[in-house]
Formats: sequence, C-alpha cells, structure tokens
Amino acid sequence: MRLKDCRGFTIPEVIITLGVAAIILTTAIPGVSTTIKDNRLATRVNDVITDIHFARSESAKRDVRVILCRSKNPNASTPECSTDSDTEYTWTWGYLIFADNGTAANSVYDAGSDILLRRGQPAPSGVAMRTSSAWNKNLEFNPNGSTNEGGVTARMSICDDRGKDDGRQVVVAPSGIPKMYSDNISTCVP
Repeated sequence: MRLKDCRGFTIPEVIITLGVAAIILTTAIPGVSTTIKDNRLATRVNDVITDIHFARSESAKRDVRVILCRSKNPNASTPECSTDSDTEYTWTWGYLIFADNGTAANSVYDAGSDILLRRGQPAPSGVAMRTSSAWNKNLEFNPNGSTNEGGVTARMSICDDRGKDDGRQVVVAPSGIPKMYSDNISTCVP
C-alpha cells in the first residue's frame, strides 16, 4: 500500500471544521432555547384558554355553575380546591374544573355532590401562573356563559424566567369570553 492511496483529514482541516461547528452551535443554541420557552408558554396559554371555553360551554350545557378552582393536588384520587392564602393568586400547581351541583354555593369542589369535569395539569417547570383578585381562588361560569365575578374582568399572567416582556396574559371579560395578549403585558403579577 502506497502513502498516496491513504486519504483522510489533515489536522488543520479538522481544527477549522471544529471551529466552524462551534461558531454555528453557539449562535443556534440560544435561538433554540428561546423557541422552547416560547412553545412552553404558548402551550400553557392554549391549555388554559381551551379549559375556559370547555368550562363555559359545560355551564350552558348542564345549566349549572361550572367552576375552575386552583388546586395543589389536581391528580389526587380526591382532589381539593386550594383555599389557603399563602399561595394566593398562584395557579402553577394546577386546577380543577367541576360542575357545582351541590346544595352549598361555596365554590369548592365537593366529591360527594359536584361533578369533576377536568383536571388542569401543573405548569411546566419554570412557568408561573398568577391571577388577579377577580380570579384569585376560582373562576365561575353561570349557566348563561357569563362569569360570576361581580362584573370585573379576570386576568391570568403566564410567565417564565424572562419576565413580562415575553409573558402572556389571559383576560376573561364578564361575558365569559377569554382573550390572550402577548404584547405589552404590564406585569407577570396581574
């Protein structure tokens, strides 16, 4: 075998190739990270808006109040609405959607008389969900589809470590119709 027949890369070619690959990767990785974070927020917002539409339509269909309540244990065998004030306005752990068929209009899930319709899953790691005082512990829908929040617009901010500039806000008017805003939200704490 003659040396002229051997083919391969020279050391300078390998070093130049690795240098070009390193430059491409350092440019691309921050863009991929931003895309992943944007997709996490968009998915969470879409889940919340879908669940709001679901709760609103179920209230009309069943002709009862349907309630979204924050919960620290939405996947438990007997989940509960969270009523503690130390996590006030925080919905990051998840939530329940139930038809309030009980005799007590307490806006708290009662497994004996209420019908659990859906469990809102905890937010992905790094995503925080906080609500305004109108939407604090629950968001109630009347049988006509309007909210039972005293005529006040309810707001939920969904943000990650990038803050309000990249956050999203879900706004539910007294009519019960949700809208999403992604530009110029004022704060991650509505």
